[in-house]
Amino acid sequence: MNARYAILLLCLLPAALQAADYGPRMEQAQWIVTQEPDLCELVQPVPRYGIARFHASPGRTLRFYLDPRIPLNAPDVGRLSLQAPDWRHDLAPQDLGAVPAMAGDTLLRLGREKALALYYGLETGHEVLIRHPDPGRGAREIRVTLSPLRFREVLADFRACQGELRRLDFEILDDWRIHFDFDESRIRPDQHGELRRALAVLRDNPDTRVVLGGHADERGTEAYNDALSLRRARAVQTYLRGQGIAAHRIETRAFGESWPLDPASTEAAWALNRRVDIWLTR
Repeated sequence: MNARYAILLLCLLPAALQAADYGPRMEQAQWIVTQEPDLCELVQPVPRYGIARFHASPGRTLRFYLDPRIPLNAPDVGRLSLQAPDWRHDLAPQDLGAVPAMAGDTLLRLGREKALALYYGLETGHEVLIRHPDPGRGAREIRVTLSPLRFREVLADFRACQGELRRLDFEILDDWRIHFDFDESRIRPDQHGELRRALAVLRDNPDTRVVLGGHADERGTEAYNDALSLRRARAVQTYLRGQGIAAHRIETRAFGESWPLDPASTEAAWALNRRVDIWLTR
């Protein structure tokens, strides 16, 4: 083939063979601390892509999530690395390896080890580079760059937020949640699907145990709500026992009205707070 035509063909290659880059410009880069009653997050918005967030909640070690605007069509593989920004020639790049990339609203869910590697990398001034396949028909590869700019400026606020989280005396490996009607401890039929999911994991992992945390909304006396939240936890305990989970693997705790997911005094908040948290642990 004539060299001139070969060059022309290369210029006409479709975008599918190129890469698409996302990341905040220097003036856009920001990290935001968000706080709710049972979680703290450190978030970087990525223009035109989505958000990246470090997540801390009671009983869980630090996690990292990447939420794209356009999800993958099917599970795939992504790659992580740390790289030096243009203004930091003293930093060496680090390959952090491959990680599962999932279909759905959250593309990456990283546990403690990988989350801390990204966290410490940003703290020391590295950029985080995340590469994953394109969910559509555009670029062959998506590259997301997280900026370290202003990261250290908000770390004190993020750590203070973590210090205010309720402490649990066990590590949560997985969790589920079911809700209850007002002043009721009977399990609603529409909550059985979540119970079945928890049950399947318990059966597949016989070396684990489960802690059931019962909760009530703010209406009623403190003593009444303590008793009601315990009845709710015991209702789930009875269900699990009836499905063959041994008694020694189940612990119940009553939190009453002390741990609302939403502190507002509205019907929606009360409905959210009437619950049992099902925590898988060892």
